[in-house]
Amino acid sequence: MRSYLFAAFAFFVAAGCSKPAAVSGDLVFIEGGSFVMGNRYDTADPDESFLHKVRLGSYYFGRHEVTVGQFREFAEKTGYVTTAERLGNASVFIGKKVAKPGDGSWKNPYFRQHDRHPVVCVSWWDAIAYCNWRSAEEGLDPCYEVGADSTVIWNREADGYRLATEAEWEYAGRSRGMDMKYVWGDSIPMTDGKPAGNTRDEAAHRQWGISNYWEGYDDGYAWTAPVDTFAPNICGIYGISGNVYEWCWDWYSDWYERSPSDDPAGPPSGEMRACRDAGFGCSIYQEVVSSRGKGFPYLAFSWGGFRVARSIPK
Repeated sequence: MRSYLFAAFAFFVAAGCSKPAAVSGDLVFIEGGSFVMGNRYDTADPDESFLHKVRLGSYYFGRHEVTVGQFREFAEKTGYVTTAERLGNASVFIGKKVAKPGDGSWKNPYFRQHDRHPVVCVSWWDAIAYCNWRSAEEGLDPCYEVGADSTVIWNREADGYRLATEAEWEYAGRSRGMDMKYVWGDSIPMTDGKPAGNTRDEAAHRQWGISNYWEGYDDGYAWTAPVDTFAPNICGIYGISGNVYEWCWDWYSDWYERSPSDDPAGPPSGEMRACRDAGFGCSIYQEVVSSRGKGFPYLAFSWGGFRVARSIPK
């Protein structure tokens, strides 16, 4: 799958990124606003290069990716069996190559994890199921209705857990729409002298001998890292670039020029779902905060997971 300074602004922006509220501790409040979505840099891929203004309402956004421990609670309480476990289709790293051995899953991603690592090898469908379960567990209105023909309807008035839209993800990643190339700024992954992400770095280079990596930056992890290991962005969000790809709600489409300005949620239909972020082994250009990815909703891979969001009832 293709993936698709701070200090001066910290107090001003952070004021709009946190709000006392009776929500789970792994969510942060993102105050709505306007920003220019897309990639103005010469590394932009065609599907992200059209700059357009977007206006978003306020919402809650996952402080970190959904963890192995959180997903295990869901699976054990419900008996849920993931797409990868049923289809044997998870893509994992074996040695220096990606393969589908048939037994790859969130339980067996072919590298070591513990409960604070981001869950991987989960499909878009798995993420939807988790969101609805967690909503019900907390007495919230589930956001998704799944039809007999496998269509999914998002009730945008529901207050339960859901996947973020691409626009919400990029806005939060940019600490409420700030103009920056990466979530940590415009150069090496550091924030206030601290490592800012599990990216394609010296550790990845040692593991796979790959090029196009952050030379001189070593985050210590070739595979996934615990979700709160590295410095968060200004809004207090961890791992918004690096670690794993994250499924979004939107159907993927090269439709930025036709996208509505207010709270866009992607086209009404499609074949693949959008994802954001960049996995632990993805190249530097894919770590740009505007970079887009896509995948069929039944796919699962060891460098992909998800985080949750919630709407704020009007």
